[in-house]
Amino acid sequence: MKNAKLRYRQVHLDFHTSEHCPNVGGKFDEDQFIGALRKGHVDSVTIFAQCHHGWCYYPTKTDMQHPNLQTDLVGRMLAAAKKAAINMPVYITVQWHEKAAREHPEWRVRRPDGGYMGRPDKHPHTPLPHGGWYRLCCNTPYMATSVLPVLTEVMEKYNPSGIFLDITGEYECTCDWCVVGMKGKGLDPNRAADRAIHARDVYRDYLTKTTEIVWRRNPDATIYHNGSDKKGRHDLYPYWSHHEIESLPTGMWGYNHFPTNARYFTNLPNCNVIAQTGKFHRMWGEFGGFKNPVALAYEVGQIVSLNCRCMVGDQLHPEGEMDEETYRIIGEAYRRVEEREPWLVGAEPVVDVAILAPSGVHKDPALENSEVGAGLMLMENQIPFLMLDETMDLSPYRLLILPDSVRVNAALKAKIDAFLAGGGKLLSSGESGLDPESRGFAYDIGADYAGPSPNDVEYVVVKDEIAENLVRTPFLVYESGVATKATDGDELAEAWKPYFNRTYGRFCSHRNTPFEGNAGWPAVIRKGHVIHIAQPIFRVYDDQGMQLHRDLVKNCIDLLYDDPLLQVSLPSCGRANVTRQPQEGNRLIVHLMYANPIKRGDTEVIEDIIPLYEVAVSLKTDRAVSRVYLAPENEALDFAIANGRVSFVVPKVEMNQIVVIE
Repeated sequence: MKNAKLRYRQVHLDFHTSEHCPNVGGKFDEDQFIGALRKGHVDSVTIFAQCHHGWCYYPTKTDMQHPNLQTDLVGRMLAAAKKAAINMPVYITVQWHEKAAREHPEWRVRRPDGGYMGRPDKHPHTPLPHGGWYRLCCNTPYMATSVLPVLTEVMEKYNPSGIFLDITGEYECTCDWCVVGMKGKGLDPNRAADRAIHARDVYRDYLTKTTEIVWRRNPDATIYHNGSDKKGRHDLYPYWSHHEIESLPTGMWGYNHFPTNARYFTNLPNCNVIAQTGKFHRMWGEFGGFKNPVALAYEVGQIVSLNCRCMVGDQLHPEGEMDEETYRIIGEAYRRVEEREPWLVGAEPVVDVAILAPSGVHKDPALENSEVGAGLMLMENQIPFLMLDETMDLSPYRLLILPDSVRVNAALKAKIDAFLAGGGKLLSSGESGLDPESRGFAYDIGADYAGPSPNDVEYVVVKDEIAENLVRTPFLVYESGVATKATDGDELAEAWKPYFNRTYGRFCSHRNTPFEGNAGWPAVIRKGHVIHIAQPIFRVYDDQGMQLHRDLVKNCIDLLYDDPLLQVSLPSCGRANVTRQPQEGNRLIVHLMYANPIKRGDTEVIEDIIPLYEVAVSLKTDRAVSRVYLAPENEALDFAIANGRVSFVVPKVEMNQIVVIE
């Protein structure tokens, strides 16, 4: 990636406009457009050259100009933005193009069963009766007919500061062109593995051609190919100038998706990150839907606390008039970001805990759930952390967590062995630590692997060393894990088994079979710097949210992670992050946040902001401290230095508070 210089207060201005809408752009007015952006404290806005319906919003030489377009929206918007010093990348759709899908069904991605990817399948973006957009294959003439000509035309006609290409990715396809292509390479279209190889080749070809068009004409242009988050896909990163995380928390993503993913992408070299949320109550394209202003303010506060730039999604009315209330709400949130930018620019994360979870490489949904569960536990305990894949350096960290399903091959084993030899501590769970062939653990946990547990669920009985805040009777884990035979490890908790596994013909009560007694292997075992939990505790926490599971993990962490980087008296819905600004004398920044998302219907909302008072903070530091103050208020705080830590009390945290340590 190119380490693109990105602005902090962006808007993604959707304009997916049907041919059945009249007077498209007819009410667009430059002064009203720029005035709304000014009201919103917006410094960058992504505008539309071509939408999912397949229509273009500028005078195009193709047959794709919107039939009811009244003006050159792209040209007028770009000219107005240049005059107002507002950055303006341009959006072009790729694999959702309703016009092309309607006129050329042979260009659609075809599933192995002969059906098409898209309608009538329900897509989470789009309610019934319309079930979503057909996905088009980039290995068909569609690329040369639509994607490449429109992209070339936009670059040559307008030379924008950036291009956002939407709905891209690797999809197995058995259209006529893909079948011929696979057979030509000696691949079998009937084999999923061969279809996956071909899908990667097709996607790489798309990335090469589109990126070359943009960067040959403007080497400084930003470019992003939007799709899934692609963790661990280092082969794709050279085609991006930066990364964008699409994550509407009140939509299908929830409030835990973004902060976990951000901790991976901000850890990539030369990678600046934009985080997309929305002004909508729920989902993209929700005309008349408004998020509570305090929720939007919280979301952008969390975004910048994790070293990302903010992007709020909106959709322009078909007639081209900006909604003033939308930009009043956005402005309330972005004013706070603008005031805090001096303490955001150039910041780097400060952490000494990492989660190793290479889900992007292995495409294992269960592992991704484990990542989120592990991240949630750390966030709820206010432990700053980053996400790693197996290619990254382990040496900067004191504690490494392998959640549930991280298999360890020879290369990763060598890195973990070096990490442990250097004094690092490791917490693993479930199948994590096993070699890829399940022959045994790649590192010494103080027990030998005896195979998967035969139980459908298991119980944990803790011993004194990890008993704080836990019940002493058996408590349920909603899954089972691995069986082991202890060798020279210290057993910290016992695994207990049910009387029998629950089936249709053999069950007891409503949920799970009662416990019978000790299963014969440890639920938690420790040897030196390593603790292993037998059950997939992180995935279970993501699914069930039982506090006992989080407290069990926290007690294990406390045994390994002494003298933690940060200690802060926030409740579990609080969030805390630490950054450093090298260009400002390496000053440290502590971000404290508190809000409590609640479920209304099937939507998580933030509405009531409850202030917290007298929040105690203690931070490790190896440097002299001359001043601690609140930003942007510039209010000095009393502080104390002892045992390599700076300690202070924040009088009030109302949604979010920045504390600066110089």
